[in-house]
Amino acid sequence: MSTKKKAEEHEITNPFDEMIKRLDVAAKIMKLDEEVYQIVKKPSRMVYCSLPIKLDNGKTQVFEGYRVIHSTALGPSKGGIRYSLDVNEDEVMALAAWMAFKCAIADIPYGGAKGGINCDPRHMSKGELERLTRAYTGAMADIFGVDKDIPAPDMNTGPQEMAWIVDEFSKITGGFTPGIVTGKPLHLGGSLGRVEATGRV
Repeated sequence: MSTKKKAEEHEITNPFDEMIKRLDVAAKIMKLDEEVYQIVKKPSRMVYCSLPIKLDNGKTQVFEGYRVIHSTALGPSKGGIRYSLDVNEDEVMALAAWMAFKCAIADIPYGGAKGGINCDPRHMSKGELERLTRAYTGAMADIFGVDKDIPAPDMNTGPQEMAWIVDEFSKITGGFTPGIVTGKPLHLGGSLGRVEATGRV
């Protein structure tokens, strides 16, 4: 496939552009103030990190990590962390925006955020995933916080990754901080029914 065709397909399916298109429609219906629109359409903070991880074979691979905070207007930002080869800046920006809009519509006192690491967890060992998760937590230690930004599981992450985040963040900050994430194991203060809740209406 030519580079031009790939670029055209990316442009068509760019998730952030698609989010903006839908926001434009909603803004017109709502007659949203132009100044508010300009604030709402852009993320308030974007963080990129480079994560060199030693693999089980002794080689070092550098992974790309992201955290986007779309808004904290209603409260601390909240949103999952996904591990996927599809993770990129545009995807994470779009998902952070949708999270902010969902919280606002549901009248929940949280802002929207999203994070991710470009990796293929299906071909990584548990040890490699742990080292990657801990490195990401270290890179985002100044971003995360119970009153700042609260991660959660998303695609290809779950209670185990959240437990590693709690442990690493607690080591870095010098105090046990289970509230830094949701979706953690029950023995760390996780909630019963959390997995099922995301599919309920």
